[in-house]
Amino acid sequence: MQNDNHSLHTDDFIIDVSGNTDIPIHFRNDIYLSESEPIPHQNGSYNTDSWKIGKKYSRKLNLTEDQIKILDKMSFSGNVFNEIEYCKIQILKQFLRAVDYLYQHCIPVNKSYLTVIDELSEIIVCLRYNYRKESLNYSYTYDSVQTEIFNHILKLCENNVREIYGIKRKINTDFNYNEPDILHQYNKKIVSKLEIFLKENQHQILDADYKTNIILNENNTSRWKTKFDLIKEDYSNPLAFEREIFRLVEVNVKNPSADAIFFEASKFAADYDRTCALRLYIHYLEKDLNSSRFDQRPLNKTIQKSLFSTREQLADFEKILNDFIADRNLEKAIESANLLYQPKRKKITIDPEAIKDIQAQDSETADILGQILNTEDEDETFIETVQITKEEEELTITISPQVSENQTSKYLDSLNLSDIQKEILDLFEKNSFNILQCDFGDFIKTKGLFMGSAIDSINECCFETLDDVLIEEEDEYFIISTNYYQKLLNND
Repeated sequence: MQNDNHSLHTDDFIIDVSGNTDIPIHFRNDIYLSESEPIPHQNGSYNTDSWKIGKKYSRKLNLTEDQIKILDKMSFSGNVFNEIEYCKIQILKQFLRAVDYLYQHCIPVNKSYLTVIDELSEIIVCLRYNYRKESLNYSYTYDSVQTEIFNHILKLCENNVREIYGIKRKINTDFNYNEPDILHQYNKKIVSKLEIFLKENQHQILDADYKTNIILNENNTSRWKTKFDLIKEDYSNPLAFEREIFRLVEVNVKNPSADAIFFEASKFAADYDRTCALRLYIHYLEKDLNSSRFDQRPLNKTIQKSLFSTREQLADFEKILNDFIADRNLEKAIESANLLYQPKRKKITIDPEAIKDIQAQDSETADILGQILNTEDEDETFIETVQITKEEEELTITISPQVSENQTSKYLDSLNLSDIQKEILDLFEKNSFNILQCDFGDFIKTKGLFMGSAIDSINECCFETLDDVLIEEEDEYFIISTNYYQKLLNND
């Protein structure tokens, strides 16, 4: 809004003093918008209701007139999470339930107010602005403060939905009015009560549907770990475990770290069913081969020892893996893995003439041979397997390296990344784009570098392309946004 002789600016609001008291002012994204100044579209046309939440969702959410009025005055600060339509609807539903709870169960101390939100709005106007109730300034400011309270409740509800959907990153919920007296009253009358309500009411938030899970997993590459932990806790048998792992991978179809699900599942299954572990490892290898980088992550030696009791078993599995890399026949590789632990048999061919000679020489020997020939498995016997002793060499799976046809860098040449910087970015990709700071510190030490300078140098190289910081700190982790990472790749 232009600052002309018809308006008066204060610290946080604009007051119309032209004498027209019929034009309502709406608070949106920290500014006021008069309904007489609709938001323009990119093509130059205007639609006064296009940004109003209540009008847009009135039918879909079956809103009442009062709910429409509340939502129409509010703003929805867009982000990757709440721009997903399914997530936005769940946030709005939780918001409406939260407001209804405050209206029904939180009684104002001052009985002259209908709701605790009305009471708190009055407190903020008085403590912050000291306006008289009869003044024009009071009326406009009161409406804007009330809208800010609703917007803050909406943020609390979004974090509530994020928690249910396994999104660790939360949005900022600092309240705009940070005076101690205001914060005390706000936390006492609203926040403390909503914290209890939102926690107890989480069961009403619907689970994310199939399409939404795919989008969430694409944007949050480590989200699968929460579901994976639940699958491990519910382990009952290998077939059920594999079925749940495949379901988890299915909703991570766009997640660049989907191969890690099979890899971790293979490690877990090794303690329960060896054949299941082999199958899952082959599926990991199949995903890894189709990824932008072939990592060939080996199972650690402890797991390998539990999987292979003989050198022959190890050699056979190596052959299965190398054959699969060569022919990409997944069905054949899985079938071979299923047969790996079956005992091998060797046919014995008996010369009838030799038996006659033996019979002539020793009738007793002939009787024994006759008993052998009359057994049910007369032509087969087991070959005894030899256990590997502790003194023998440790088992190690050896996979033939895949020769890449394209030796060009996977990252944009314009970034001018050094080899160690590319290796660091590869490390983030391999670890689902989030690494414990202590683990990253150990890795950097092996390269003779300092952690802070290594991260800063990468951020500087990528800043011009991203116009933002690439590697960020979050709790005890270093993280990279998958959207940013994709912008660094050479797609030629």
